[in-house]
Amino acid sequence: MSSTAAFYLLSTLGGYLVTSFLLLKYPTLLHQRKKQRFLSKHISHRGGAGENLENTMAAFQHAVKIGTDMLELDCHITKDEQVVVSHDENLKRATGVNVNISDLKYCELPPYLGKLDVSFQRARCGDVHL
Repeated sequence: MSSTAAFYLLSTLGGYLVTSFLLLKYPTLLHQRKKQRFLSKHISHRGGAGENLENTMAAFQHAVKIGTDMLELDCHITKDEQVVVSHDENLKRATGVNVNISDLKYCELPPYLGKLDVSFQRARCGDVHL
């Protein structure tokens, strides 16, 4: 390898390393920091599923009463295009009936059980939604 080629290789590698270090240390050199619209310290998942029957108005009202910053809920669409608030697409855990919400008309939905099992599991790598 000639000395000229070695010079270009080392200067390119050095420039890459210096640039990478600077951008890692100071990312706002290229991008502005995002402005947060609000700071959320407490999110009630399913309205606080461990404290009330999940995804019910009672659960959401209780969460607001204790000062939650954000309510989280999941929605699904029935066969006749009605919106249903339910964590699971399949109703087995919530009603005891093994059927998907999207396979039923709204009037065919089975009633919720009076008490739901709430289990919390550590997220596995790649899981986004608990």
